[in-house]
Amino acid sequence: MRVKIVLSVAVATTALALAACGGDDEEGGGGGGLTDIKVASAPNAFLSALYVAQDDGLFEKEGLNVEVVEVSSGNDSISALASGQAQYADVGFEDLMELREEGDDSVILVHDILDRVTLTLVMRKEVADRKGVSPDSPLEERLKALEGLKIGITSPGSPSDTYTQFYLRSVGLNPERDVDIIPLDSAPALLAALEEGQIDAYQLSPPTPYVAAEEGFGIVLVDGPKGEVPEFENFSYTAWGTTRSWAEDNPEAAKAFSRAIAKATEKVKSSPDQVSEQVLDDIGGQDPAVIRRTVKAIVPALNPDGCFDPKLVKSTLDTMVKNGLGEGDADPAEGKLWSNKYNDC
Repeated sequence: MRVKIVLSVAVATTALALAACGGDDEEGGGGGGLTDIKVASAPNAFLSALYVAQDDGLFEKEGLNVEVVEVSSGNDSISALASGQAQYADVGFEDLMELREEGDDSVILVHDILDRVTLTLVMRKEVADRKGVSPDSPLEERLKALEGLKIGITSPGSPSDTYTQFYLRSVGLNPERDVDIIPLDSAPALLAALEEGQIDAYQLSPPTPYVAAEEGFGIVLVDGPKGEVPEFENFSYTAWGTTRSWAEDNPEAAKAFSRAIAKATEKVKSSPDQVSEQVLDDIGGQDPAVIRRTVKAIVPALNPDGCFDPKLVKSTLDTMVKNGLGEGDADPAEGKLWSNKYNDC
């Protein structure tokens, strides 16, 4: 199993910088001629291919020594990537659009992960009962039920924040006036706060929303992997990003990383039961049944080969701009925010 390094928001950049001193990423300091790669990421079921590739030795077969450095939220991932302290991170188009708005063109997406938004909205059962909503209620009613609630997010500007704000605005609610948005840093913290009644709802990709439902104190109102929100059913949500400079200096290593991830994705899709057991510790799950449900739910959203579809990229960026999910340069042309240059597309 891989070694986990768990970082808080406050120390993420410092710890990554210290970790970077352990080897020469460009020349391959991992021993045996392997190229060192550091991946900054928060644990997530949709990254099962990453854990499988490492556990099954697929990276090593491709000449790579991959170290996964765990961070608390997506904001830490993009910060580590943009600062050069990690070679890869799972990020979204909105992250790159924001960087470009700030004049930073250093990051590019090179391997598509998800073609559906997997964020899943869970509400405390007693609150849902009081509001009179259930998973069978019309989507608009489920979202309107958020009015007046305390809603948890990982951090401001993270997907858990921006997509929650989209849901609120889509039913005429004002995120600044009609709800209390409470940053709580991480998935475990959100789950604990929901159970203890410190918050009324939150949304993240599974498994934690499924855990809340399985344990009886939460109800899943919007199941992201099922594609319940039409705007986000065919949507390039998350991808592996790297820096342009690293990819240009290490094109073969970049292609090798994509090959290993693609091979591992094949296993996730074909053997979700086996994979759910394999990645249980990586995701931080304690209930094998919940992790099994999560991995199976994620499978339809996984891009099988990591190739970006230019038409899907354009429709994704159009949807993001239209709905206020991204600000800045939304140029859909290859080479701007994304590229298929470093995979086998």
